Amino acid sequence: MAAAVVGLVAGCGESPPERAGTVNENSGDADQQSAEEGEQTEDVELDAVGREVTNEEAEAALPQVSSLPTGWSVDPENSLNDDEDDEGESEATIEPAECKDIMGGLADDEKDEPTGEASRTYSAGMLGPFMGVEISSFADEVPDDSFSKVLDALSACPEFTSTEDGEATTFKTSSLSFPNLGEESAAIRMSATTEEMPVGLDFVFIRAGHNIVTISHATVGAGGGSGDALEKLARATVANLEKG
Repeated sequence: MAAAVVGLVAGCGESPPERAGTVNENSGDADQQSAEEGEQTEDVELDAVGREVTNEEAEAALPQVSSLPTGWSVDPENSLNDDEDDEGESEATIEPAECKDIMGGLADDEKDEPTGEASRTYSAGMLGPFMGVEISSFADEVPDDSFSKVLDALSACPEFTSTEDGEATTFKTSSLSFPNLGEESAAIRMSATTEEMPVGLDFVFIRAGHNIVTISHATVGAGGGSGDALEKLARATVANLEKG
């Protein structure tokens, strides 16, 4: 279910907001928080960040591990971004019913296939935490309707259970404060609880022109939040796209 949310997030605005959008907050709330914190809009060359890129250019824009805090390394399994095992899996059942309708509507939205993409996962130990970055580039500029739809859907369903192959996972979403690093960004915090152990997930989505950058942070068990590591990874990715 989390992978479906990742794939659907995109959006735009007439002028870049100062903070990322999040669940259970409207743009006025975000603008007020930005003013109170005294933050300024990021100075980013959006035309450069948003240009269409090839697979090779997307791969080159993935941050080196030296961009991250001490203790992180590249995960050779690319655990957070490897979706090959998803092929052929049974469809998940979502409860409550109203959330099933909402999430089903999102899944029915058509989305163009990327013309260029690359991803990488980083880990801070065998059991994590893990961070992932994925760059997806499209022939047309990313449309402006999916962003608000996804945030509205997650705000309307802050807790839902997805059951697949007999295994139930309960997802809870909450707001996550994050700066806007593109034309528009979105940030959410999600917890996933199964019969085995809890998983904490932070997601940041950045839209610029033809590109969507997805940054994720995952902790298994009683781990903490992402701290500043997620922002370091996001800024390094945007900077690499900017310089080309």
